[in-house]
Amino acid sequence: SVLKECKDVELSFSDVTGKPEVFKGTKKGMLYLTPYRMIFVSKGKDPMLSFMMPFYLVKGCSIEQPVFSANYIKGQIQAEAGGR
Repeated sequence: SVLKECKDVELSFSDVTGKPEVFKGTKKGMLYLTPYRMIFVSKGKDPMLSFMMPFYLVKGCSIEQPVFSANYIKGQIQAEAGGR
């Protein structure tokens, strides 16, 4: 079940070792929040069609509220063993 659906979300990756082309730049799309994971679905012709983040792999998660820019969620996601 989907708990929350957010439009016009931006997703970016930093500190990726040997950053593959698919992780470069800022992705725009929709975010779906479920009881077990966050699912980002790109819009347009981005090479990354979707990105799924199970909550148990998200570490150091915080909600940032800068004074002069948009709120955002910041955290680290670790690849699951054997994942792609």
